[in-house]
Amino acid sequence: MMKVIIIGIILALNGCDNTNVETLNMTPQQNEELQAFIQKVKKEQIYVQGGTFWMGDFCAKMRGGGPFCTSEKNNKPVHEIELNSFSISKFKITNEDFKTYLALNMLPEQNFNNKHLKKLLSDMTFFKNSPAIVSWTEAASYCAWLKKETGLPFSLPTEAQWEYVARNRGQYVAIATDDGTLRVNKKTGKGENFATDEDRDEIAEPNGLNPPLVHFPVDKYPPSPLGLYNMADNGKEWVMDWYDPDYYSKSPKKNPQGPDKPIVKDKTRDQYLKVLRGASNPVPGFPSGLTITRYYKPLNPVGPTGTTARCVVNIITPIQ
Repeated sequence: MMKVIIIGIILALNGCDNTNVETLNMTPQQNEELQAFIQKVKKEQIYVQGGTFWMGDFCAKMRGGGPFCTSEKNNKPVHEIELNSFSISKFKITNEDFKTYLALNMLPEQNFNNKHLKKLLSDMTFFKNSPAIVSWTEAASYCAWLKKETGLPFSLPTEAQWEYVARNRGQYVAIATDDGTLRVNKKTGKGENFATDEDRDEIAEPNGLNPPLVHFPVDKYPPSPLGLYNMADNGKEWVMDWYDPDYYSKSPKKNPQGPDKPIVKDKTRDQYLKVLRGASNPVPGFPSGLTITRYYKPLNPVGPTGTTARCVVNIITPIQ
């Protein structure tokens, strides 16, 4: 795992310049697999027309001066943002896709020396097409590798891009599901557009898994109106931005990229914090997993913490 992280840091900082898989003496079969993988990834991109929206806790503005959505301070003040058009993956990076990336780059599979951490990762990645459980460095390295191999400007999304698409191009949408709600079947307790405890228990019990750790296939539930899956559950997603609780008060209006340098450090890990968006296990009626909610973790957490990601392509025209 440490080797993956170290190589990932090099990829993220150097844009993969020294790690193109062509330098790894790929076999014809590997090259064919790479080209098929690239085509699949391209087809999974959703084109999003840019525009202007009010980012952050929009409820007071929406209500003409009424109450805010939450009492959180770091999703305020609401501020106007203008974004260029871009494309974003309809899916989170899957466990299967991340393993393909590691194999094509001759990198070791994710692993931990600690037995407990191994079990955590195993439970989280029970399904091969569940979200990959990755650190920020691993996620950024994966997107940077796609950039190198495709010639397209793949990267992690900015926080503004993520919120814009989660809110269906900046509408006043609080939950990024197919209809803006978390629907539960009253008879079974199972989720109709997200996973509930009952859904996780059903999978966990016969397979010896820890229920809260279960992540479902990325296409199990309906997509948002923009065609994006799992924006409201199935793992918090890394974005590009360094975390700064006061960033909204000084954010530029046009295509904000987050702070220019690290701001807040987790002193226990001696690492700076990156922003996360989305949710893992949302509960109806609680303000978790809202489209405006900002989370944060050290960019390389110790052990698998259920963090996931998806990539964007920063060009203003649809991908050909």
